[in-house]
Amino acid sequence: MSTFTSQGGVTLRTQGVGRSLLRIFAVAGNTLREAGRNRLFYGLLGAAALLLVFSVLLSDLALLDQKARLVQDFGLFIIPLLDVASAVLMGALLLYKEIDRKTLYAILPKPIRRSEFLLGKLLGLCGLLALQELALALCWYGVLKLRGGDMTPAIGIALLLSYIEVVFITSVALFFSALSRPVLSGVLTVGVFLIGRVSYVLADLLGAQKSIFSEVPAMHAIGRVLLTVVPDLSTFNVADEVLLGWDVPLHYVTAAAAYGLSWSALFTVAALLVFERRDIV
Repeated sequence: MSTFTSQGGVTLRTQGVGRSLLRIFAVAGNTLREAGRNRLFYGLLGAAALLLVFSVLLSDLALLDQKARLVQDFGLFIIPLLDVASAVLMGALLLYKEIDRKTLYAILPKPIRRSEFLLGKLLGLCGLLALQELALALCWYGVLKLRGGDMTPAIGIALLLSYIEVVFITSVALFFSALSRPVLSGVLTVGVFLIGRVSYVLADLLGAQKSIFSEVPAMHAIGRVLLTVVPDLSTFNVADEVLLGWDVPLHYVTAAAAYGLSWSALFTVAALLVFERRDIV
């Protein structure tokens, strides 16, 4: 049995896994509060809300029976994009801010493992991004209703899969944040996102008879490595299917979620290993 004293002075007695979870959730809650006060977060949220409202004006250019479709198309594009931008920017800055402000030096000497600290940071940021997506979805719903549209189960599935993608990008950003400085972390995370979104194109080029990837051995090797270490993020983009009115099967959603969360777990483990060995002091 051991004790853990929170910032409010409350002493909790926990043991084993329960004690570890308590510390993780304490860090997550603190991360959620800190990120929620971040002007960058509110700036991105406000920009996304304005863009969704702008889609109302944009829909005036469409035919009468296409107004709701245009708003729907715009929302399916802008919400995932802003969520990914938030994950990249805040994820890249997450650990750097703790080190820059010297708060990490005060936290780690306490009875908390580095892995617990990092998992708490990841959990807190993922929670914040979930709240952001929910807020944007509610704003989008209002805009859709204004143009005679409505939320459908297919749209809900599209938003769920986009959030799985955001969780993956957050884990990638945290990995690079544990490895390097914010600018490089952001650039590398964006690179993973872009490669993941066009990985199917890269696979086609590798299989083509005439392309730089098939004709140059070095480029072929690089392409194979990229396909191995970066997942196919187009898996989480079902906007076309939604706009065409097609059903997204439950087995596809389940498989895509398992695929994304497995990759997220892999990058999280890599981030934990890097952070455990990083010389911070």
